[in-house]
Amino acid sequence: MKFLHRYGYYEIRCRLNRQPGWWVAFWLQSPSVGAHPDPRRAGIECDIMESQEYPQDKTIRCGNIWNGYGKNCCGSGHKHPSICDTPDGWHYFGVDWSRNGYVFYADGTAVNRVADPVSETEQFILVSTEPMGYRETSAKANPLLDQVVFPEYFEVDFVRVFDEQ
Repeated sequence: MKFLHRYGYYEIRCRLNRQPGWWVAFWLQSPSVGAHPDPRRAGIECDIMESQEYPQDKTIRCGNIWNGYGKNCCGSGHKHPSICDTPDGWHYFGVDWSRNGYVFYADGTAVNRVADPVSETEQFILVSTEPMGYRETSAKANPLLDQVVFPEYFEVDFVRVFDEQ
């Protein structure tokens, strides 16, 4: 990993996709998620912002997942806060990760808090875009993608990290 970090404020400035069918995300991941039964030691997946529903209902998703992705997978605090359009389309999403928990932000407003479990493991940052549906058993992309009018995009201005104060 080129960049691993623990505790601090993680932020992205981005324009979300305008049409449905895409799964865009800004998240933190542990290199060892699910490798130990204690998520504090193994780390977690911290979904700072996932946008699957935004084009339809102006919501995002934020919260945490741990213990890997199989039968032992657990989740905590996933919320679907509504966000307002901005005049220029740019949004700020962030999480303040401390020893006491996670506070999630959308455009400067706290929209979710998760107190437990708190990863004590350095994690790396992911910014991702993928077609919705390909992980389903049919392995086919979401049919909404057949209706997308291009150009369509998830635009990122910056990602930044501030050390814990």
